[in-house]
This record gives sequence, C-alpha cells and structure tokens, in this order.
Amino acid sequence: MKIGISTSTFFNTVAAENMFDLMRKMRIDTTEFCLNTFSDYEKDYVDKLAALRGGVGVAAVSPLATQFEPQLFSPNVRVRADAELIFRKVCYACFAFGAKFYTFRGPINLNDVKEFDYGKLAQRFAQLADIAATYGVNLSLKNMRWSYASTPEFFKKLFDKCPRIFATFGVFHAEKAGYDIREFLDVCPPERISLIEVQDFVKNEWCLPGKGKYRFDRLFSDLDRRQITAPVLFAAQSDSYTDFVQVRDAFEFLVGEYKSVKQ
Repeated sequence: MKIGISTSTFFNTVAAENMFDLMRKMRIDTTEFCLNTFSDYEKDYVDKLAALRGGVGVAAVSPLATQFEPQLFSPNVRVRADAELIFRKVCYACFAFGAKFYTFRGPINLNDVKEFDYGKLAQRFAQLADIAATYGVNLSLKNMRWSYASTPEFFKKLFDKCPRIFATFGVFHAEKAGYDIREFLDVCPPERISLIEVQDFVKNEWCLPGKGKYRFDRLFSDLDRRQITAPVLFAAQSDSYTDFVQVRDAFEFLVGEYKSVKQ
C-alpha cells in the first residue's frame, strides 16, 4: 500500500508547476494531482506539468468537477457534447501523467433526491467509462456529500448495474454525510477501490493527520483486514499548516500508523 498526498493540500500555497519538485523534496512518491480551472485542462499545459513529474507516481487526476461533470448527465445533447470535450481533456491529462484513474464526482444532488434511475445512470456511466478507456483510464467515483454518490446504497446499486466503475472513498465526505467510511468499504469489492482519501478533524474542521481525533490505526487495520491495497492519500486545507515541515510530519505520521498495523 502506498501512502501519499493530494495536491489539493497545496492549493493557493504552491504553483502547480512546483508541486512535483516539492513532493520529491518531501520524499513523497504518490499523489493525486488536482487540476483547478479550464486552462489547466489544455494539452500544452498538461504536457508541461507531466514533464515535471520525475519519480512521483500519479495515482489519479482530479478536476474541479463542478465546472462540467454535472453537465455530462444533462438531457440536452449540446450541453453533454460541450461537457464531453472537457471530460476528454481530463482523460488525456490522466494519460499524460501516467494515472490509471480519473477521480470523478458526477451529478450534484441539490434537491437531496433519494431515489434514482440506476439503469439510466449506469448506461451513462458506462458510456463515459468507454471514453475514458480509449485513454487507458478508469473512472473512479468519489463519495462527495453533495453528489448523487453520497451514500453506500448508491454505490452498491450503481456498481451492481455498472461493473466498469471504480471507487474513491474519502473520510471527510463520508463523515459529513453521516457515515463511517467502513460503511462504504462494506459495499465495494476491494479490487474496485482505487484510492482512499483521509483527513483529520478538530471540532469538525480539517487539520493535518496526527493533529486531530481520527483513528488512523483503526482505518489501516480495517483496510488490511479487507485486503484493500489502494493508495491512502491525505488532503488538508492550506490554512491548516504554516510551513511544509508540518505537511511532511503529517505524512510521516501516516506512514508510522500504517507500519504499526503491518508489524
């Protein structure tokens, strides 16, 4: 199992062009690379970033999904077509970075809908998975609390109908939706989990791992027992640290928690 960091941790503190160099200096070799705006998806810029990767492995690429992913499910053909143009650019970014997974969020659930047409959704997810596959990429649906995929039930029912989809499970969004992440792990075969994203908490706010109350030893034990080998990456908000030594210490803390379970 790889332990690493999401580049969302560096948002507004480090230019994207400098993130790979910073991770190498921290001796962090696994990341999810986040692209944050439309110009980030352009091929010339993606190729420039990919050339800087060095020895850092990119497990997944994550776009700012609310810019276009909900429109991929629009009933309007022109809207879907425009969104697919951006979707393909992100798929290319995955290919350029050597990432096997695209961290995908999909539709926003503004009205807190509880019942879904899983057959229709599965058909559309399969179409998108087919597009991603032409770039050598897999779609990995993340459990965002504001999306359709906010509950274990959604994952179970969608996966039953669309075996092409993988899962990215995040501690923060599981907790915010009222679930323990283990409830998501219960409904997903280990081989279909592509990434686990972790955060720590103080008074329901994010903080660096090791600075809050979250039981990472318990999480690693659960992952080990379930034979889940997906990378575990941490994400933190930029106001949760004052220097990169603290970020490096958080990484070392997670590595130590994992090693204590494996001993």
